[in-house]
Amino acid sequence: MECPICYTNAPTYVINCGSTVVHKVCDTCEVTMRMKEPATNKGRLLKCPMCRVTEKEPGERSTFSYKYELDHLYRAAPRPRSVAVPRGHTQDWAVVAERVRQLPTNMQHRHIWIYPQLAPYFENYIQVAPQNRAMRPEPPQIQAFCQGGRRETGECQTRSKTKRKCTFIGCDKFVCRSCRQCLTH
Repeated sequence: MECPICYTNAPTYVINCGSTVVHKVCDTCEVTMRMKEPATNKGRLLKCPMCRVTEKEPGERSTFSYKYELDHLYRAAPRPRSVAVPRGHTQDWAVVAERVRQLPTNMQHRHIWIYPQLAPYFENYIQVAPQNRAMRPEPPQIQAFCQGGRRETGECQTRSKTKRKCTFIGCDKFVCRSCRQCLTH
């Protein structure tokens, strides 16, 4: 027996539409049809393609169906507020820096790391800030080989030392530009 929708897979999902005849579809068609339906307090209820009746309760779904729906929900989740950075407009970096200053400190550090053009604006801001602390001497620049963990597997081709640190906040491991984060993050 074939799926009445795609005619390729064996039907495995039984639709709870209340029909006296069992209506079945394959897992991929079930997921496709389910994602087209709006979410309710019982979840996304499938509309039977044969009799056009909406399910009373969702049937026994496959793990593929649950994973697909969860992946869709995670992608639709709201992201942390970020600042749109203009590309190719160097005269606008001062405006962007002003907007980035309104973000939390960890987001400021991320923006400066992603867009190094912002760094000069923040150095001036720190010097002019009213809660200015005593100037601390710069620590010596230490260099080490990449600790990203990809050198051992042969994925990272960097053979020189680097002074870059892992992008994870608070981590002091050295990583190259291509790795960006150490193996533990």
